[in-house]
Amino acid sequence: MYDMIIKGGRLLSKSDGLDVIGDIAVKNGKIAAIGGTLESGPDTVVIDAKDCYVSPGFIDLHIHGYAYNTDYGTFPDKVGVLTGVTTVVDQGSCGALTFPGFKHYMIETSKSRVLSFINIGAVGTIKGSMLPPLHGPQSVDVRVTIETIEENRDIIRGIKTHAEMGGYSRWGLEVLRLAKKASRATKVPCYVHTGKLFTFDEDRIPNPDEVLPEAVQLLDSGDILTHCFTANEGGILARNGKVHPEIIEALERGIVLDVGYGEHFSFEIADKVLDQGIVPTVLSSDVHAPFNKPHSLEVSYGLNKAMSRMLALGFDLPTVIDMVTAKPASLIGLSDEIGHLETGKEADITVFAIESGRFEYKDPWGTSRMGDKKLKAKYCIKSGEAIELAEDEESNLVEFAG
Repeated sequence: MYDMIIKGGRLLSKSDGLDVIGDIAVKNGKIAAIGGTLESGPDTVVIDAKDCYVSPGFIDLHIHGYAYNTDYGTFPDKVGVLTGVTTVVDQGSCGALTFPGFKHYMIETSKSRVLSFINIGAVGTIKGSMLPPLHGPQSVDVRVTIETIEENRDIIRGIKTHAEMGGYSRWGLEVLRLAKKASRATKVPCYVHTGKLFTFDEDRIPNPDEVLPEAVQLLDSGDILTHCFTANEGGILARNGKVHPEIIEALERGIVLDVGYGEHFSFEIADKVLDQGIVPTVLSSDVHAPFNKPHSLEVSYGLNKAMSRMLALGFDLPTVIDMVTAKPASLIGLSDEIGHLETGKEADITVFAIESGRFEYKDPWGTSRMGDKKLKAKYCIKSGEAIELAEDEESNLVEFAG
């Protein structure tokens, strides 16, 4: 008999061709059956998913989850299973020298599956103000980075680096070249920040239309550009409002775009990019605590809010779910385990509702967009365990931070 049945929900997984009302059964931590109506036994845990959607577990490809080691980090579970996200990927909080602490204090203590794109800088990003000395070529040890990846391939799925104007003014693309050296040696992708981030060397301020077009020439198929809707200069849009031709060429050869919501997302830029037929593959939150409140652990947004904004932009729900399930699962090499609703795969599942109404969504630049849908996670099933989420997501997070 089954250990758990999720009953009566709308099963939704675009990559699996699944959009139907039905039940899902779980046994020994695996999806045991997918069907219309499944029978429960006396010891079966039954989750009522009526009027809800049931999807593969949400995957957030971009969080900052190294609490206290980084002054803008938070706890992985706080933005993971407690918000319906079963898998989180920390982007660059730790480097090769600080990875052991991240593994011991964050990964091994979390219910969420926690993965890492290790920072090419050996100490990672310990300060939200992005101190340039911690991110230049002198901070990189390619050999130690390669060794750390090879020893932790189950956790480290890629390398975090940058291609933005501030860093370019100081050391050109040398750090990106070093990241690609480690990336090619280990056959893992690079995840590349776009849009100005670091302070300038005032004597060498670059042309914003030159940095990213030059940088993408160094990238390979499977590498990921994040913040594709950033309003910071030096993103995928040229100053003339058009997507750089070099970006279009890069996409044609397999470079991937991620929204990387966070403090970079702009409705205005999103409209301009989408109007040119450029659509991101993946949606992540880039969730972190405030830069101006060191070690506060506070977060005011997450993947659910980012998904609601995609719906407000006009993305259909199956596509949005695909952007946080099957698509990121493929990029991190875990399609055989998660990101799909298939018998035999891990019972890695999110149950969520779509609330209807009139919702005002604001981006960090002060622009508002009205939407008629709001996504709200209800349950998270991870490793066969069902976690019921608080009615108010933010109160749940604050309570966890305690």
